[in-house]
Amino acid sequence: MTFSTFQLRRRAPGLSAYRILFWWTFMIGVMRILLRIFYRYKCSGSEFVPRTGPIIIVANHQSNFDPPIVGTVMYDRPSLGIARDTLFDSKVLGAYISAFGVIAIKRGESDMVAIRMALKELAAGRCVMIYPEGTRTQTGEIGKFQRGLWLLVKKSKAPVLPIGIDGAYEVYPMGSKPKLRGWIEAAAGKAIDAEYLLEMGEEVGTEYVRSKVESLMVQCRRSIALRSK
Repeated sequence: MTFSTFQLRRRAPGLSAYRILFWWTFMIGVMRILLRIFYRYKCSGSEFVPRTGPIIIVANHQSNFDPPIVGTVMYDRPSLGIARDTLFDSKVLGAYISAFGVIAIKRGESDMVAIRMALKELAAGRCVMIYPEGTRTQTGEIGKFQRGLWLLVKKSKAPVLPIGIDGAYEVYPMGSKPKLRGWIEAAAGKAIDAEYLLEMGEEVGTEYVRSKVESLMVQCRRSIALRSK
């Protein structure tokens, strides 16, 4: 995939040049370097990221490192993440997340509020990032996908881009401080057409996406095992 920093309308229609060029180009580039230095980071599959149009980005959730990890895979296509507003309890972290763009689910509100906001982003031709497990894993393995993903697919008809992450749980598990060394990998797969999923029905379609994400996670795990010998 050929990357051009100045194709702003293609990359994220309607998004400010500042957010695209500073946060989603410069800062994501910095994060990629830091991940490589501390965690021997490797990512693959960026060639599968559609160059135009809306995308529902679906990844497994291993740690608080996941958003920047997914960002390095997307790079050319800025995205808006869906996250619980508890992340904003930290003013520093909250400001950092807001700079990249986030759809916050507020305490006491239905997830449908976030779904409606996400649908507006997709209708504008932009990308939305979702972790369908709903929370970080406590074991390193991928959990059950919640219904929000299916609602987005059904109402937006946007393609689904699966991304698998591994190693992030080992370096930054829930409830712990991040380690300064480790191995992390991420991989994107081919985008899945929404109509293809809808023909399967909710239960089978959701499990199909989950299986793709899990397969990519296992691919990363095997690669880490080989590289870390």
